[in-house]
Amino acid sequence: ARPTQSPVAPRPGDGDGTTPTWEASAQCIGRAARDGARPPLKLRPSGRNSSASTPPPEMSRSESSGSTSALGMSWLARPPSVASTASSSTIGSRKLLGQLARRKTQHSDLDSQVLELVTFTGCEHLKRASRLSQVLRRHANIFKDSTGSAATYELSVPVETIDAFISHNWSVPRHYKFLTLVCYFNFDQAVIVMAVLTVVLGIVTAVGWLPEVPNKSYPYDWGVCGRALWTPVFVVLLFYGRELPFAACSGPAVFLDKTCIHQEDKDIMRQSIERLGAFLSHSDRMLIVYTDVYLQKLWTVYEVAAFLSLQATDRMTVIPVICPAVFFMALLVGWVRNVLTLVLNVFLGGSGEILLPVFTTISSCFLLRSLRRWARDREAIGARLQNFSVRRCICACEEDRPVVYRNIAALMRETLPDVDLTDDDEALEAFDILVRTDLPLAFSSSLGKTFMPYKYVAAVFASWDLPNMIDLLAGMTGGMPIRDTARWALWYLPLALSIYPLALISTERMTSCFLHLRGWRELVWLLVGFLLLVALPTFLVGVVLLATLWSMALESDIGMLLLVVIDILLLLAAFFVFAEPCRRRRRSADADVAADIGDGAARAEAMAEAEVDVGAGAQLGNARDPSTEPLDRSTQPCTFTAHV
Repeated sequence: ARPTQSPVAPRPGDGDGTTPTWEASAQCIGRAARDGARPPLKLRPSGRNSSASTPPPEMSRSESSGSTSALGMSWLARPPSVASTASSSTIGSRKLLGQLARRKTQHSDLDSQVLELVTFTGCEHLKRASRLSQVLRRHANIFKDSTGSAATYELSVPVETIDAFISHNWSVPRHYKFLTLVCYFNFDQAVIVMAVLTVVLGIVTAVGWLPEVPNKSYPYDWGVCGRALWTPVFVVLLFYGRELPFAACSGPAVFLDKTCIHQEDKDIMRQSIERLGAFLSHSDRMLIVYTDVYLQKLWTVYEVAAFLSLQATDRMTVIPVICPAVFFMALLVGWVRNVLTLVLNVFLGGSGEILLPVFTTISSCFLLRSLRRWARDREAIGARLQNFSVRRCICACEEDRPVVYRNIAALMRETLPDVDLTDDDEALEAFDILVRTDLPLAFSSSLGKTFMPYKYVAAVFASWDLPNMIDLLAGMTGGMPIRDTARWALWYLPLALSIYPLALISTERMTSCFLHLRGWRELVWLLVGFLLLVALPTFLVGVVLLATLWSMALESDIGMLLLVVIDILLLLAAFFVFAEPCRRRRRSADADVAADIGDGAARAEAMAEAEVDVGAGAQLGNARDPSTEPLDRSTQPCTFTAHV
């Protein structure tokens, strides 16, 4: 099955009027491997039931660099794990595809049906968005139910661009969505305002303008406003910062289906739904409010897959609803601890240190439970994506299913222009493969390697310790020396920004191990693992080492210098631990883009000039229709696709 050799082997579909076949696709890979050419192959699971003698066809997206294109497939002995599937990098390929899609849209050389899906040509009045302040008003009351009206449609206005596309499920309670949105959109603004208020509060406390209370364990009086007010003010800014008069007009323009799609005018509703891809293509980024039902709903899966076909992966942000819930619960626990410590100081004359072990135990139990649950949820995301099928998705209104299927088929034909996808079933199968190959990486890249980004972790622990530092400044009116003030600052700073965050990430790593354990065995592992891997190192560094240097710094300049050095090292350690996943993903994305752009033509030429080696791919022309095959992954090999 080897044709006559020639200096340049003709490529299928290059001017011969034919459509590339799966047999020719296998030939490209066979000759590239024979001559040592290194196409950017990506391991991907097939997820179809077939025999080894008649493997089913596997579709892949063909990505262009100049006039070159290549499709490829082969068979492997065993399926990769969920982790390996998610780690295979196609970020560069997706970015190139997004650029290609936007370039095609601008030149209007798309198929007429696809043109109606991804552009607002002839109906620019449909491109609408709502201000974030309107969406968050009254604790996001707009999410109370999915029933809309002309009044809700008036909450949106025509816009040039959409800042964020909010993708969510209406079955999720609105308070989860509210917490997610305020964390994502309002956090940076709230942190900036709180930084200014913290400085002001510290100054007025230091000059003695605020109430003070005695502390028996310390020779100077302490303030009360820091511990009582810091966290509530921060939460108020998070909840209502966008509703302030000076902030509401500057809020981002967001797409929300209830406000941007008319719910009563059926003609406008039909036109808007048909152009959901246009809303996605005109959005700068996409925010996914993720729950375990997100990937089971037809419309949300269509939204995220269409967005990845039109935009770059790094423009998508996935926020599981459990993360904001844990964030605000941690703020509440820290505030209650500080308030009880204050009450103990004022009314009982104690130092409040007796409450530290109690709240440490409570917060540790809550943290272990949340992180263990998140570890299992994250594993379930990979398994759900690996076995995805659009036909198994749930659609609240079955009348919408043919519409979504038709839109998906049109997008797949445009995404795979060199593949014959005239049949809608084949196009839907191609969509299934796109979801299985691209979404694991996109979700893994967006979720990151840690349960919560560093800025949220630092904010939580700063709310625990920073109010104590503010109230401590009240002692300056009683003669507390500057050296003592600096010593306390060097004590609280590494605790909030380094030691506690590192303990959190250690706890997360520990809780993600041995997920198969249940019952008392799981409880024993969590307790023993937490004590040996988290509590003991934290005690040695935070209590033994840091407390020893803190005591030495009172009288010794060397002790103060060592305390500063240890603080810097701890801060650097936290920075590198939390920043490493981000840098690794960024390097991977840049490398893929450079490889796709710089080496795409050279690799395609190498594949074209290599010898034709059909091998097992000769059987692909007679493969069975994949749409009729049951999904049985227990006995199936896997496929890998080539992107040039």
